[in-house]
Amino acid sequence: MSAHILSQSALRASASKDSALSKKMEYHRFYSSSSLDSIQSNGEPILCYACTGEGPPLFHSAVCDKTKTPKSKWIFGKVLDPRNGTIRRYNQWFLMSCVLGAAVDPLFISVLSINRDLSCLYVQKGYAISVTILRCLVDITYIWHMWLQLKLAYVSKKSLVLGQGELVWDARMVARQYLLPLRHFWFDIFVILPIPQIMIWVILPNMIAKGGDTTQIMNYLLLTFLFQYIPKVVRFLLLGWRLQHVTGHIFGSAAWGFVLNLAVYFCAAHVAGSIWYLLAVQRVESCIYLQCENMNDCRDVYMGCPNPISYGNQPTLNYPSRVAWAHDPLFDSQCVNGGAHSAAGNFSFGIYALAVPIVRDIHTPVNRIVLPLFWGIMTMSSFGNALYPTEHIVEVFFSIFVITCGLLLFTMLIGNIQVFLHSITAKKVKSQLRARDVEWWMRRRQLPTQLRQRVRQYERQIWAATRGIDETATIRHLPEGLRRDIKRHLCLDLVRKVPLFEQMDDQVLNNICERLKPRLFIKNETVLNEGEPVRQMLFIVRGTMESSYRLLHNNTTSEVLLTPGHFCGEELISWCFSKPLRDNLPLSTATLTTLKATEAFALDAQDLKYITQHFRHKFANEKLKRAVRFYSSSWQTWAAVTIQLAWQRHRARLLHATHALDIVDVDVDVDDQSITSMTSSQPASIASQLNCHETAHEPKLFSNLKLATVNLISPSPSAQQLEKLRLYAAMLCSPKPRDDQD
Repeated sequence: MSAHILSQSALRASASKDSALSKKMEYHRFYSSSSLDSIQSNGEPILCYACTGEGPPLFHSAVCDKTKTPKSKWIFGKVLDPRNGTIRRYNQWFLMSCVLGAAVDPLFISVLSINRDLSCLYVQKGYAISVTILRCLVDITYIWHMWLQLKLAYVSKKSLVLGQGELVWDARMVARQYLLPLRHFWFDIFVILPIPQIMIWVILPNMIAKGGDTTQIMNYLLLTFLFQYIPKVVRFLLLGWRLQHVTGHIFGSAAWGFVLNLAVYFCAAHVAGSIWYLLAVQRVESCIYLQCENMNDCRDVYMGCPNPISYGNQPTLNYPSRVAWAHDPLFDSQCVNGGAHSAAGNFSFGIYALAVPIVRDIHTPVNRIVLPLFWGIMTMSSFGNALYPTEHIVEVFFSIFVITCGLLLFTMLIGNIQVFLHSITAKKVKSQLRARDVEWWMRRRQLPTQLRQRVRQYERQIWAATRGIDETATIRHLPEGLRRDIKRHLCLDLVRKVPLFEQMDDQVLNNICERLKPRLFIKNETVLNEGEPVRQMLFIVRGTMESSYRLLHNNTTSEVLLTPGHFCGEELISWCFSKPLRDNLPLSTATLTTLKATEAFALDAQDLKYITQHFRHKFANEKLKRAVRFYSSSWQTWAAVTIQLAWQRHRARLLHATHALDIVDVDVDVDDQSITSMTSSQPASIASQLNCHETAHEPKLFSNLKLATVNLISPSPSAQQLEKLRLYAAMLCSPKPRDDQD
């Protein structure tokens, strides 16, 4: 009784536990589905803050707390993935715009010129307007980049301890990461400050209007330019390194890298040339100031033009004394023409002699851009061989700086050119080395000339088709899913042309496509001879092949052209479905020869055997069974022999009824079961004597039907008996197959 009570209480307890467990499972399923809905919004995953946040993972309930889930969208917009293709292309264009911006800033120090009528310093207005507009466009691009940085995911430093790092998707953390550090947002703000614009539109005109020693104006302008330009270049280099660190690569090719390095080299030459022009203007102003001090009718106010900012037109009629002073022969020979005729005066211009003629406004602004650029490229490329500085300390230091930068940048440019050329010619050089090794091997083995020519033709064809790229190795290192999709794209249409594989599902077709291997055959190459084992099926992609086989009754040859989309080696299909599976591969019934250079995909016999055995249940339907029976060599041979025997019987009856021929009455009405039950030793012996073998080609089936019409118009008894004996031997060699065998 107590045992019964205990058992019932145990059953109630277990039932209560089961109900509680079922309720718990229903609760779990309910909240799991709700959590799944919560982590998927608009088809995009929302990561759990507790699971994916920085630091150790936090344990929580099955449902993620929506209040603690990081928001991927804030006031600056939705957080973007830096690895996205659009973001990468934008980064490429932004880097090129940075190079353009680095080339625009040096133009600000080329706005100064000397008037040809008054020999005074002024700012060219049209040139300054153009440079200011270009700078504003570059700044707009930079501002857009700053806006993008406020919503661009970044790599967490804590996640770099293990693996390659994880991206942070919290919008607030992304914005904080860019706004708080001084090296990011505030550094970018400093870079886009309109310091050069204020300098040429506000400060320089006031200094020029005061006159006096105008040589100090160039010093202020140069220092202002370097004050903002050097941080901009540093920011540009750091930005390129950061983009490459986050996205893995920027341009992704050696050609783009070469173009970028060449642009940097030209930009550096442009900067050096612009500084050279500014220092040349300073040297000419120094000469003018010295001549002014030695002349009685000259005043300090003559150094600056009456209109500090103009298009070159100065009020010469209001200042006749200044015009007379500016056209003084001694002054003109010493300063204005000192660069072209350095021996005419005692003032030495040093390395600025070539720039003296262009500092006056008789030349267009294009000359003040092109000539300094040429001087910079020439000086940096020749490592300063054409520089002959004077004793001025600024000139000497500038020459040292240009030579050092030229040495470094030119070496980097040459190195990148070598890398670029190596990336282009590496495969070609490798092919040439292989060709040399092959030639040495052929000479060592003393191959005949014909074989050597075929080997050379094959090597040339391999290079023309693949350009030195190993397709198999390239696909092998890709992820499995990507590799499967590529093989499916390349081979699926070819595989579907096989009637047996046409109705197969995607799983079987994917396995077939994964095991296909590329093959390449040269022109007039014998791929397979008749009677040799068939080791692979070939699916032709390009080129033309010829399938030829011999007819038995007259030893003639029948040819069939195989063009792109066709296949050969169908003997393997019936071989894979034979029961029991034979170890010996089937023999080829035709000779395959290439008429042109042919590319194909090959499916090995073992791979086909694996697919048919592993997916045997997918081939178990009547439609596929009929296709297998159609391509089965045993069924084809049995059908051909049966039709021939029926035709022989029909002809024999007709001849006996009409001509009353005295022939041996042989009972050809043999039932299928007795033929099938015969031993295998008798067919083998008869077949060996009569040279009986199987056939698998569909055209050969119809050629066998023609054997019955040979010599039947006036047959001799011995010939007819021999023909019947041959047909009996064929029946014994190929008894009627059973459905369970195919």
